[in-house]
Amino acid sequence: MNFIRHFLILTLSTGLISSTHAQMGPPLPGGTTVYNAELLTVLQSNAGLDAGGAVALNQIGLKVNLQYGLDAGNSIGGSIGYSQDNYKFSGIPGTGGFAPWDDIQQWDFNLQYRHTLDRTASLFVMPMVRYSGEKDASSSDSLLWGGIVGYTKMVSKTLSLGIGGGAFSGLEETKGFPFIFVYWQINEDWRLSNPFRPGPSGPAGFEFVYTGLKDWELGFGGGYRSNRFALDNVGVAPGGYGENTAIPLFARLSREFKSGGHVDLYAGALVGGELQLEDSRGRKLSETKYDSSLLVALSFSQRW
Repeated sequence: MNFIRHFLILTLSTGLISSTHAQMGPPLPGGTTVYNAELLTVLQSNAGLDAGGAVALNQIGLKVNLQYGLDAGNSIGGSIGYSQDNYKFSGIPGTGGFAPWDDIQQWDFNLQYRHTLDRTASLFVMPMVRYSGEKDASSSDSLLWGGIVGYTKMVSKTLSLGIGGGAFSGLEETKGFPFIFVYWQINEDWRLSNPFRPGPSGPAGFEFVYTGLKDWELGFGGGYRSNRFALDNVGVAPGGYGENTAIPLFARLSREFKSGGHVDLYAGALVGGELQLEDSRGRKLSETKYDSSLLVALSFSQRW
């Protein structure tokens, strides 16, 4: 087991920048189409492994989304996203310079439907499919599918709340979780909301946002993230699975432009992380904790 532990590494969960504003915001007018594209890059410092050695990670991702307004405040939409996690290993004992796995590729597809119940309440459903694995991993082993459903209610002009749940199956695992939506304008300068979009990586998290700066926002938040992926047929766990769970804590500085552009700069850390390695049947081979690591992320999105 110590030999296998040498091959456990850290992966930054995807979806750091995605928010729930599309579900929590006002309904689209009928016949209106809104497009959004987002480019994301994440850099993570070396993180020490309990088994020895360290790993650094950089990630790049692209996502496009569209929504179309129907009658009576309803809307439909969908999105497609791609990301690649590039790993750099150093000082891992007993490997002879062999990396435990290559870069991880991830594709995300989802559909969105929002149904307005009345002027203050709505339901939404979002089925999803995710491909997550090494380049040569089995396509069928790399698929994860499921969805989320939720209910939101505008309690007042400054407060919207919602509840929901998600369930996903694939990668030799079935999991589910509840989540809470919140958009609370506490006063003129502060807001409490969700920094993440709930999905295969976990629930939505929470973020306090300072809005007292002209054209700028300053946020402080975190949440629970879990990322799981399939391995190829070469390595210590041929056809197996890797998984990382961690709590990202961050500060965010954002600016919105009149053209519809939006820039987000994040700085923070991953804490409380744990890694797990499984065989091709999803049986646990080993697990280990890893040190906290620093991260920075930059995202640019454009809305049309």
